[in-house]
Amino acid sequence: MKSTAPYYVVALALSIPAVLIGVEIPRWMFLSSPTLAIQSDFRVFYTAGYMIRTRQANKLYDFSHVRRSQIERVATDNGAVPFLHPALEAVLFVPFSYLPYESAYLSWAAVNLAILGCICTLLRPTVRSLTALGPQWILPGLLIGFMPVTFAIFAGQDSLLLVLVLVLAFRRVHAHEFNAGILMGLGCFRFQVFIPILLLFLLWRNIRIVAGWVLSASLVFGISALMAGIGAERQYIELLEKMLGVSFSELLIRMPNLRGLLLAQGMGKMPLLLLSSIIFLLVFAKGKRENSEKRLLLAISTSCLLTPYMFLHDLSMLALPVLLAMDEAVETQRWTRLVMLSGVMFLFSALWFTPDHFYFGAMFTSALLCLQLAPIAENFREAAA
Repeated sequence: MKSTAPYYVVALALSIPAVLIGVEIPRWMFLSSPTLAIQSDFRVFYTAGYMIRTRQANKLYDFSHVRRSQIERVATDNGAVPFLHPALEAVLFVPFSYLPYESAYLSWAAVNLAILGCICTLLRPTVRSLTALGPQWILPGLLIGFMPVTFAIFAGQDSLLLVLVLVLAFRRVHAHEFNAGILMGLGCFRFQVFIPILLLFLLWRNIRIVAGWVLSASLVFGISALMAGIGAERQYIELLEKMLGVSFSELLIRMPNLRGLLLAQGMGKMPLLLLSSIIFLLVFAKGKRENSEKRLLLAISTSCLLTPYMFLHDLSMLALPVLLAMDEAVETQRWTRLVMLSGVMFLFSALWFTPDHFYFGAMFTSALLCLQLAPIAENFREAAA
């Protein structure tokens, strides 16, 4: 497909990935740093994989036991954190537990890059207008240049698995909603991000999506219970309850969601509840007129803003609505909208320089959501005219 975009749009499409990646290059140079490996979240998954391999699955949610294992296998820095995912996910990390920790960290980074390659391959057919603006490297450049994606790799996190699940679900949701729900259920290791998504689909009466998610997630948690035992599952639930009760402001204001943003401004629960309700209702109203694909994109952006627990690496899933919105802007030749969406991607890169102010991410997610909701205002103007 040959692009008919103005020259300045083509120049923008070529420069965005280059600039975004350029900002990240100094950080990539430290990927092999032992300090980065030890400070990363990968230690949680590495220890869980080791415990599964050594038949300690029943101790997976016993934090005192997890701490001893991390001291033994990773570092004696008292930086242990609990494993808060279904036991089934820990199986993915068993092969890495055979390696020394630093080698395992680099190997997982390589796997994350491979996952990113799969995401790129799956997305390419759905963003043909965007990729037609220039060379084939535009799409992978935008993906790797999106700050939360690279942050997830450096943090040794599993968020790109969630992005892969969502991309697979997006490709199926138009024709097979139940199958899309089943695919989404495989992402239940980040179950908190699905709370707003499932609630929206329930209100939009996409019952098959919700049913598919419930079935798939139930299987994941059921198999996890068989692996770890009922006692361990009770510990898991107790651990989750304790984490939900955590009110450390230093932790919460690092969350790039509406909760973190308002807390950083000294606002309490009532403003959060009021704003969340308004945003949710606007998204619901917009989604009533959309097909299931656009509903999923809207729900993802809404979840990133409204879910009570959201970390920077989880914002990787915003790559899907951002790139699809950019592709639509190119296809409809709405160049101003494309420039604004490009600006959203640039804004997230600013978080590299504000490590103690990740809550700014909520403002950037809000900007994306406003662009997605913009047709509501247009409809009101047309009705008034």
